[in-house]
Amino acid sequence: MIPLTHPVHRLIRGRTSVRTYEKRLLSAANVDQIDRVVSGIGSGPFGSRLRIRFIGSVESDSGVLKGLGTYGVIRNPAGFVIGAVDPGPAGNGLIDFGYAMESAVLYLADLGLGTCWLGGTFRKSRFAGRIDPAKDEIVPSVISVGYPRSRRRPLEHIMRLAAGSAMRKPWETLFFLDDLAHPLEPEDAGEYADALESVRLAPSASNRQPWRVCFDAGNRRFHFYLRRAKAYRPEKLGMADLQRVDMGIAMCHFELAVRHAGMEGDWVHADPSRDPHPLFLDYIMSWQITARSLP
Repeated sequence: MIPLTHPVHRLIRGRTSVRTYEKRLLSAANVDQIDRVVSGIGSGPFGSRLRIRFIGSVESDSGVLKGLGTYGVIRNPAGFVIGAVDPGPAGNGLIDFGYAMESAVLYLADLGLGTCWLGGTFRKSRFAGRIDPAKDEIVPSVISVGYPRSRRRPLEHIMRLAAGSAMRKPWETLFFLDDLAHPLEPEDAGEYADALESVRLAPSASNRQPWRVCFDAGNRRFHFYLRRAKAYRPEKLGMADLQRVDMGIAMCHFELAVRHAGMEGDWVHADPSRDPHPLFLDYIMSWQITARSLP
């Protein structure tokens, strides 16, 4: 797991997207430390090969970020986390990408740094040039990093309102018990309630919150599904499938919350249905409980 000094549920609850930063550079030691940690995160539940780097601006080289444009969305960043991954034929590499990059986000939050996920709002070729992706690799998103400014710009308020960033779907629309017809109540989730709440609070592209989770009590599993937005067609925009990245973010929150609570389990492929799933649902993966009590 990533090294954290604060409880992970507090980091998740306290984090918001930061688009405007103080005009403050990182020390060379900070940049080296961050790059060392994020580059060592590794992969996600599917074991895809991915690479992550931190590009930071320091006093001795304040021009290192020159050319990394974000069309005015981000102001005064101290650096960017950039990752490259081979999506693979099923797109599972994108899930691992989201999982690993969100691990970096929480590590940076633990250091007191603000972050913002960026997908489709930056010049991908410039960012890609900093990590030199292989033929089969892409750069689906990047993350801006810096010291948060106390006051938001009007543009930030507009973007948060447009995305509904402060809004989260209620439990009964996201979490289910035994099948996808019966909502799971927080009191029935037992010691896993905090982990599921951490999933509910995860960031997502346009705040669509595409994850759905069903607790299979008999088999001691949490099944994770992707609920496709009807109008979402990333291939027509020439973008990566950010909803699969979102699933990786949610799965990262779940696993970190579970493990930091001292509970055990593993990701397994255990699709409970042999028939196509209704309501635009794609089965992703399941969390198999291996120790401690159940809800």
